[in-house]
Amino acid sequence: MRLSLCFFMLILLPVATGVHAWLFCRENLPVLTQEALARLKAAGVRNPIVDVRFFDIAVSGEAPDPPARQQALAAIRSLRPLRLQPAAERIHVLASLSAKLDQNTLRLCGWFPDGNEADNVRRLFADLRPDLVINTDELHTAPEVRWPEGIKPPLTASSVLLKPIIDTLRVPAELHIRAKDDAIVLSGLLPDTALKAELVAALAEVAGARVVDPTALQASPHVLPASFAKPQLLTHFVGSFFSLPSPRSFDIQSDGIPHLTGMATRQLESVWLALLRPVTGTAKVDAHFTLVPSLYHFPGYKIQSKLPPATLDSLRETLRGCVIGFDAGSAQIRPEEQTKLAILASSLLAAGPTLGLIIGAHPDPAGPEKVEKDISKARADAVLSFLVEQGVPAGEIHAVVFDAVPAGSPAAPASPRCVELLIK
Repeated sequence: MRLSLCFFMLILLPVATGVHAWLFCRENLPVLTQEALARLKAAGVRNPIVDVRFFDIAVSGEAPDPPARQQALAAIRSLRPLRLQPAAERIHVLASLSAKLDQNTLRLCGWFPDGNEADNVRRLFADLRPDLVINTDELHTAPEVRWPEGIKPPLTASSVLLKPIIDTLRVPAELHIRAKDDAIVLSGLLPDTALKAELVAALAEVAGARVVDPTALQASPHVLPASFAKPQLLTHFVGSFFSLPSPRSFDIQSDGIPHLTGMATRQLESVWLALLRPVTGTAKVDAHFTLVPSLYHFPGYKIQSKLPPATLDSLRETLRGCVIGFDAGSAQIRPEEQTKLAILASSLLAAGPTLGLIIGAHPDPAGPEKVEKDISKARADAVLSFLVEQGVPAGEIHAVVFDAVPAGSPAAPASPRCVELLIK
């Protein structure tokens, strides 16, 4: 009897175990599976998958970052009576990158696999936007992070991780140049490093004693293309415009409208507008020039005469404010003006043969341009002939016609029908 009972129990035990396992799988596994899914979702795991086989559980999905992954695995391990083996931990973290622009600082945030790709990305953004400070304190690395499918380091500007950020950071081009007494300062953003170098070189050629400071001028391929950023053409204008004495300025932005300030003659104004036309096309030039009759009237003009300093200072004082007036429509020197020139001739003779003298006639801006130029040239020639008759050597004297300056301008002559004598 007892032996029969033992045999019966041995036969019943596997059956009971199987029934218990069947009941456990039918009643408890679905509940545990749903609980595991809920815990994974609560930890932020995307697309979670749970596979429960009796007491063993395997999980997979995509966590937003390593801390969320650890939180999810800890939640699964605490789910009793299930067991999570290391090989069944298939939750991964895809590399991610975001950015925050705080004034002039770009803060990069996210997770990369172990390696030096964070440094590579920092350098890439620094090259694209040299005007920004690139902060990577919040860009971390971890061994459980992997690159998304199709992405391999090193990352480039066209990478799907970087391109959305780069597209939002593209900035319009602009150029600002200020010429002061001791420096020519460049600032702005250009889309071409070669253009920046070309501008700096052109300014260095005409700067003279002024320092060319390009520190605030950045160049990057990330800057949007600009219609004005034309090598050679822009450089040609800039070199010509800033070859003249300071102060003067040039500003142009993405709208293509150039803004100019400084001193100019009518002739130089026409030259600069012609040089700008192929640069800016049909854009209207916003020019605010203080017009002067000639280059010799610029405050910073340096006299070329080789006279000794003492003689030069004395002669400059003699010529200061010395003008020869004429009657309207006439090129005849009035008697009182002849007397003035005769007295002046002695000082010019005493200066010696190295004297360089400019005899410049001021046209009447209110009269017809061609008529005024002709009569002005005749007046300058008349003064030159009179001085030569007084014995002044003609070799270093030049008779010219100055540009007409509107009445009321700071550089306008006291009388529009006069001849002025200047040392070259």
